[in-house]
Amino acid sequence: MDKLFNCYHKLGRLLLMKKLSLWLVLMFLLSSCVRFRPELITQPEDALVCLKPKEYPQFSDDEDLSSLKEAIRRNFRYLNQLEDDHKFVYGPDVYTVEEIKESLRTFSQLITECGKDVDLLNHRIREEFVVYRAVGNDGKGDIFFTGYYVPVLHGSLKRSKRYCYPLYRPPNDRIVIDLGLFREEYKGQHLVARHEKGKILPYYTHEDIVHGALKGRGLELVWVDDRLDLFFLQVQGSGIIELDTGDTMFVGYAGSNGHPYRSIGKLLVNEGKLTWEELSMQSIKRYLHEHPEEIDRVLFYNPSYVFFQPTEETAIGYIGVPLVDGRAIATDRFLFPQGALAYVQTVKPQLNAKGEIKNWIPLSRFVLNQDTGGAIRGPGRVDFFWGKGKYAEIAAGHMKEHGFLYFLVKKKKVS
Repeated sequence: MDKLFNCYHKLGRLLLMKKLSLWLVLMFLLSSCVRFRPELITQPEDALVCLKPKEYPQFSDDEDLSSLKEAIRRNFRYLNQLEDDHKFVYGPDVYTVEEIKESLRTFSQLITECGKDVDLLNHRIREEFVVYRAVGNDGKGDIFFTGYYVPVLHGSLKRSKRYCYPLYRPPNDRIVIDLGLFREEYKGQHLVARHEKGKILPYYTHEDIVHGALKGRGLELVWVDDRLDLFFLQVQGSGIIELDTGDTMFVGYAGSNGHPYRSIGKLLVNEGKLTWEELSMQSIKRYLHEHPEEIDRVLFYNPSYVFFQPTEETAIGYIGVPLVDGRAIATDRFLFPQGALAYVQTVKPQLNAKGEIKNWIPLSRFVLNQDTGGAIRGPGRVDFFWGKGKYAEIAAGHMKEHGFLYFLVKKKKVS
């Protein structure tokens, strides 16, 4: 009887082991099919991972460090306005305003002391700083980079046959509703609306506004002479208007109609009008100039509309400081710490004597996270600020590259 029991016992264990093996194989197959989904990253705690010193990238900077020092100096305008209890979330860790200020002061001194000595720079960073990597689009750090710049438009304070496309100030019937006031799960989300006959309605679309929804209300800030330039000014968020009087006006972002940004570039690619390889701001403009009958349809595909205000300086970022050419990025403001020191690795265009892109070469640079954008959402998107000038226009217009994004902060003091 004991022998029979032992035989059944061994048989049962064998069957159990087979079941467990099949279950483990099934779990492995299922887990291998699960893809990282960046759209599920909605909290800053999940957007960054803390690296060990041996995992740090090899830091170097391909630009004059004096521009970095200026960007850091300007960044203190933002930090000095914050309350002492303001918190900066770096993935799993939280830092105070004073800790971020001390990080920037220390880093500014560090780059002065290290100069062009890359080995010393990396040694000091490993010794004194914590480095975080953005999880990116794949959970392993892949970031999709685009670029923006400061466009120059021609305009007038008076409407004429030539200057007939208006930049609008924010309308006074535009209501911004903070949904977080109603439910905790909507914290950080907003709606832009208008009130009409006792109803709260979505604000006017891009098409509505172009067709005259705001006409006759005295909201025109300035008139410009090119509709496509105006559209891309809205995409860039700030610009320079050279007036017919010889004066210059700086304009900056002052709000939007709240409708989501939709890429007209992707539309033209999906329709087979352009290929992904040739897609750029320049190719979109060229296509629409060659097909003027499609301008309305293509531009109205993007329902978002941006309002402007005059500014004393050009290129004011979301945090309220003027951006330094090549030293600022725009990220999702709900995921990444604003006003924070960051480091990017991607590529930049190299031009030939004719001003044409001949190839792309490595870009490695320390930057400040000072801006955001309607299309810059999720843990895997960065918009790189190129600044002003022809090179900036070419680089921003063509940039659609991959790379990595890191954040640096001084190690906490051990008490």
